[in-house]
Amino acid sequence: MEVPNSSFNTNSPLRESISSIVMKGYAILKIPVHVQTAMWKVLDSIDSVSPDLRRDFSFPEVTDGFLSVGGEYAKYTSSIDLCDRFCFWHKNREMHQGKEFANDEIYRAIKTCEMEMHAMAQQLISELWDFFNSPDPVNIRDSSYLQLCMYASQYHANDRGYLQDRHEDGHLITLIKPTRDGLVIFPGGPEDCEVPVFLRDDELLVITGSLLTAMSDGRIPPMYHAVKNPFVQMERKSVVYFAIPDLSQTYTTLLAKNPINVGELADESHRAFGNTALI
Repeated sequence: MEVPNSSFNTNSPLRESISSIVMKGYAILKIPVHVQTAMWKVLDSIDSVSPDLRRDFSFPEVTDGFLSVGGEYAKYTSSIDLCDRFCFWHKNREMHQGKEFANDEIYRAIKTCEMEMHAMAQQLISELWDFFNSPDPVNIRDSSYLQLCMYASQYHANDRGYLQDRHEDGHLITLIKPTRDGLVIFPGGPEDCEVPVFLRDDELLVITGSLLTAMSDGRIPPMYHAVKNPFVQMERKSVVYFAIPDLSQTYTTLLAKNPINVGELADESHRAFGNTALI
C-alpha cells in the first residue's frame, strides 16, 4: 500500500502501532497497569451479578445492559454469537441511574474500564488522522461503547467451528482484551487462513473495521476475525471497545477528501449484527 506523505510525529510512543494498523489492519498494544486493573476487575466480577439484577438492568431497545445469548449474530452468516453480552454506553449513564446495579462496585469498575479504553481508542484515532495529515478532529465519546462477551461452557455447540463466526466489526477500530486464547484473525481477508492471536496479560489487540476502510478511501482494509470453538469446553470472556465517530458530524475521506455518509454506514453495519439503530 502506498502511504501518503505524512507529518506524523515519528517520536510518538504509538508510532509503530499506528504504522501496523495502517499497513496490516491490526496492532498489539501494551496496557498500563491501572487499565489492566480495571479490565480484570470487570472480567473477574461480572459473573457474580445476580439474575434479578441482570433482568432489571437490561435495555435491549438501545443495545445496552445485560443482553442474552442469541441477540447478536454474524452479519454474513446469521449464526448467533454463542455468548451473553453486556453493553455500556457512556451516553446512557442518566438512563442507568435509579437502577440497583448502577450502585454496584462492578458497575463503577465498568465505567472506569470504559473510560480508560475510550482514552486509548481516542488517542489511536487522533494519531491515525495525524498520520494522514487530516486536521479534522474525530470525537468518539458518545457514539462508541464497551461490550463484555461471556462465552459460558454450556453455550458451546459441537456442530460449530466458531463461537463467533468470521466477521469484521464495521466501526473505525475495535480494542479487544480476552481472558483466554481463541481469537483468530484473517490478515489476508475473509477467505484467508486464520491466524491465532496470543496476548500477554498486559496486552490487547486493536483491529480495523470497514468504516475506517471507507474513510481511508479503501487504503486500510477491515480485519476479519472470529472466536474459535474449543475442543475442551471452557469459559471465556472478553472486554471489547467499539470506536464509532460522532454521527451528528459531517466528514470527508482522509485522502480524496470526498464527502462520506458516516452515519449511514455505521448504522447499517450495527443493525446488520442484530443491534438496534444508531441513528
